[in-house]
Amino acid sequence: MNYKRYNKFLTYITILLMIGISFIYSQNCNEGYSYVAELPETATISSGDSCFYNVDINALNDLISANNLDYDIALEVGNQTWGDGRLTVLVGTFNPNGTSGINSQLQVIPESFGDLTGLALLYLEWHSLTSLPESFSQLTNLVSFTINNNWLTHLPSEIGNLSNLYSLDLGYNKIESIPDSICELENLVYLLLFNNELTTVPECICDLPVDWSGFDGWGIPFFGIGGNYLCNDIPDCIESSSNFELSLDQFYYLTPIEAPQDCCPNLGDLNGDGGYNVLDIVTLANCVLAGDCSDLENGCAGDLNGDGGYNVLDIVTLANCVLAGNCEGN
Repeated sequence: MNYKRYNKFLTYITILLMIGISFIYSQNCNEGYSYVAELPETATISSGDSCFYNVDINALNDLISANNLDYDIALEVGNQTWGDGRLTVLVGTFNPNGTSGINSQLQVIPESFGDLTGLALLYLEWHSLTSLPESFSQLTNLVSFTINNNWLTHLPSEIGNLSNLYSLDLGYNKIESIPDSICELENLVYLLLFNNELTTVPECICDLPVDWSGFDGWGIPFFGIGGNYLCNDIPDCIESSSNFELSLDQFYYLTPIEAPQDCCPNLGDLNGDGGYNVLDIVTLANCVLAGDCSDLENGCAGDLNGDGGYNVLDIVTLANCVLAGNCEGN
């Protein structure tokens, strides 16, 4: 017997069998699902097989296209966990090193992102996102959503549809208002709203099952809303909370820090017209002479040196910055 020819024959048969088995297995995916033979290191399967829901794949491809991300296939975006063909976990935190996150900052979330209805955990920290699509409210299986350190100015109006949400971290954004629908998040335990631009929050927020002054076993607050502009008409549960002026360190996110509410954000604008000019200097000089700066509607804007009083030093500081044209940011 020619053993070399026989071994070569066996090798061919083995290869053909492997190809055949792979081909047959790939055809076992249900309609709307596609078989992926080899997964990148960034993707894992917690349950089920290697059949992936086409709609989820398409949503990730849209995310790649909308942000010009440098990925060849959808399964490389961030760190992913799939279960029974659906994307359940996406760690999409910006990480320039390209590991444990996305290697470029996201600028936009496409409308199709709302099709990822199997998502339970979502992390989108340290990007340049200013908004979320209204379709985001379709992610009703979300349990935890972390999107701190972005540039969000508002939330989807129907965010209350995320009825399974347990943890919502919106810290260090630019959010100006919270929609009333947030009060429908009946399973919410963690709510982090610190370092935004909130001037009001819905009164009904007190109906949420949040421990407004508590901390968990790792020293993380269940609630924090410091570093905003909450000065009037504050719901009782928030105003009485010991976490009313609490935040977490922006870079060491496990460290609680004090973050007072900024009730006078435009220092120097005494007349409240949004600018800085001689009228502000005259208004400040008059109230300093009269000793009634604290009685003015925008009187707090006169304490430019932050010493808690109103005097000639504040007048000089204001006059100098008006002349230099650099009062904004004082």
